[in-house]
Amino acid sequence: MSFHGGLPFSVTASQENSGNGESADRANQIGNPFAGVNHSIVNGSVQWFNTAAFADPALGTYGTSGRGAYRNPGFSDVDLSVFKNTKITERLTLQLRAEMFNLFNRINLAPAGQPSTSDLGGTIGSTFGTYFGAPGIGPGEPFNTQLAAKIIF
Repeated sequence: MSFHGGLPFSVTASQENSGNGESADRANQIGNPFAGVNHSIVNGSVQWFNTAAFADPALGTYGTSGRGAYRNPGFSDVDLSVFKNTKITERLTLQLRAEMFNLFNRINLAPAGQPSTSDLGGTIGSTFGTYFGAPGIGPGEPFNTQLAAKIIF
């Protein structure tokens, strides 16, 4: 079993207005970022927060939203392995295995990526495994089963 809450993220402005040269200015929060957002999958992506709740700060100023003030989706995975050892001879054993990954078939969404006040910000378009380079078989991917037989000598 593996469970953890979502990692924090900051919402950044679509452009640098502070003039500090870092290009990582946080946005001003002007509304509820989760108003009207239901986290359901639509056309292959999930709207995680409402970008209309944020605005770029004025020239020469910093944004008012907090650093790491918002949370990405959490992760939940239950794997199950069942195996049976059968003696064939004194030195030879046959092991039969059935392994099930993501037993309850929970969708584990990737982090929100680079959240920003632009139209592309606030959406999640992949699962945890795809995000980390292992689509279909990585952590948190859809339910998978593997059957195996192993001879131990």
